[in-house]
Amino acid sequence: MPFFVMFPAFITVVAGFECPGGRLTPQQRIDIVNQHNEFRSLLIHGKLKNKDNIFMPRGKNMLQMTWSCQLEISAQKWADQCIFRHSSRKQREGIGENLYAYWSSANVEKFRDIAGTDAGKSWWSELPQLYTDNPSNILTPEVYSQGVSHFTQMAWGNTHEIGCGIATKCEGGRSLIVICHYSPRGNWLRHLIYELGEPCKTDSDCDTEKCLEESGLCEK
Repeated sequence: MPFFVMFPAFITVVAGFECPGGRLTPQQRIDIVNQHNEFRSLLIHGKLKNKDNIFMPRGKNMLQMTWSCQLEISAQKWADQCIFRHSSRKQREGIGENLYAYWSSANVEKFRDIAGTDAGKSWWSELPQLYTDNPSNILTPEVYSQGVSHFTQMAWGNTHEIGCGIATKCEGGRSLIVICHYSPRGNWLRHLIYELGEPCKTDSDCDTEKCLEESGLCEK
């Protein structure tokens, strides 16, 4: 099975993806949002396997991700510190955070355009590499301790906004850092990662107002 499956419902136009003061291109923003939504759709359709080679449970009420310029600005601010660690919770109250770094002997600026989706691939790879079977789909301390928090944040059903920052000037241009901020944050211990059930087919299947039938995601 290919890692990505494109759904016609996902974004293909640049309009609406301009962020004054932001440093990503509209296409980078589109690619990151589409990647998250593709992964989330595949997940709730039961098409992805965990480390134990068992398909993940089907789900419902998985929200479609959208881009937030405000989150991009906060993520970029932290990425520009060139510190590969999480920012303090006080700096981002209610906001989730994923981080990724890449080092190269060459200048990393040439990797900027694909850095956001490369980070997403790396975070999502925690599912097949680390995430053991968890039929309850609850983020228990045992599950969290497997080192899967980047994946679970990407998969968190109630999260619906993302904004990312990319820094390429770290360590003299040999280090690249990607920070993505998520709202509302996921990774609440002893909570469902996403609801178990069937992907939506009609608006009445969603707790929100609209079902995106081709992806099975719900629009906030």
